[in-house]
Amino acid sequence: MLVVPSLLLACIGEREVSVQFAAQVRDEPLRCDASYEKVGTPGTSLQLLDFKAYVHDVSLVRKGGGRVPLVLEQDGRWQRKTVAKLDFEDGTGTCNTGSPEVHTEVTGTVPDFDDYTGVEFTLGVPREINHRNVEWADPPLDDPSMWWSWTYGYRYLRLDVRSGGNRAYVFHVRADGCTGVPAIGVDCSAENQGTIFLTGFEPRRNRVVFDVAALFAHTDFERSGDGLTDPVPGCFSSAGDPECAALFPHVGLGGGATAPGGADAFIRVE
Repeated sequence: MLVVPSLLLACIGEREVSVQFAAQVRDEPLRCDASYEKVGTPGTSLQLLDFKAYVHDVSLVRKGGGRVPLVLEQDGRWQRKTVAKLDFEDGTGTCNTGSPEVHTEVTGTVPDFDDYTGVEFTLGVPREINHRNVEWADPPLDDPSMWWSWTYGYRYLRLDVRSGGNRAYVFHVRADGCTGVPAIGVDCSAENQGTIFLTGFEPRRNRVVFDVAALFAHTDFERSGDGLTDPVPGCFSSAGDPECAALFPHVGLGGGATAPGGADAFIRVE
């Protein structure tokens, strides 16, 4: 990682930045009171149930490739240290979550350069604080709905939807293969934290989009979850889950042609 010299930073000053995020279905805002048609293969209707995510170590990227960390505003609710929580559902309609507040931006300060052309962040919770008990955690890590009690770790991304056949389908990104307890230590065979690097981003003009239609473009909602080899429709980030292999590349995990950043990607700049 390229580091900005401290003397240069002292000379150029700082500016406040808001990195805006949005949840969409193609070009439409993703809402709790709407139904979206022709999603997946074959196309079916889709409704949102829940959508939240954690990001950390957000940086802006300069034209020459240098990463400049966004020093987060410590608001005591959505952001603490290097971690921020995004919440795209408002608790209405099909989103019976009991959490009416939404939060779709990450705010902080950066050096006042004029050549920012990209953004980078990690989808997840830093490993050193991921495996703490949620009951003792400070905001934004105090959300029980984002906590896996049996692996002592957080859901980095929680996306729950309902398909046309009235079946719930989930995409939960988390660490896998975890053993131990928080008081002593937890080790995981797969941390599953994807670093997302997006070009063509200028904070005053652009935003980061999560496009659910792009994520599920090749998903057959009605055939997932056979109750035997695949107990639950969707991906719980478990080893051997047959539906994770196709979804993981969308969040920077694994390889393939569906990596973030493309014009038709799940995570992209608009």
